[in-house]
Amino acid sequence: MKNLKKNFSAVFLTICVLSGFLFTSCDKEETEANLIVKNWTLESKTVLGASVITDCEKGSTWNFKTGGKYEIKDCQDTKTGTWRIADDGKTLTLDDVKAYKVVEKSFSNLVIELQAGDLGLVRWTFK
Repeated sequence: MKNLKKNFSAVFLTICVLSGFLFTSCDKEETEANLIVKNWTLESKTVLGASVITDCEKGSTWNFKTGGKYEIKDCQDTKTGTWRIADDGKTLTLDDVKAYKVVEKSFSNLVIELQAGDLGLVRWTFK
């Protein structure tokens, strides 16, 4: 009977430890997405450190919604599609095509970069 109790205790402890790892990894993934889900307002756009934001781009919004949908309102134009964030939180992908490097993300700031061919490194800063 003592061996049965010891075996049961060991199995129970193992299940608890493994469950803890599972819930911790799910929480991190959820947190990465939660930091992106928001209606962001474009503050600046730069190429190689120089401002290139146009008058119509000022105040444009990038709305990342739960469920992986986005809506970008920019210069009289509205674009919609899907988004996802990498498990490590370092890459934001739109429509499974454009992969932006996430430089900074918090509840109040989002900074992303994209290497745009001959143009160079483009950086968007949102509040």
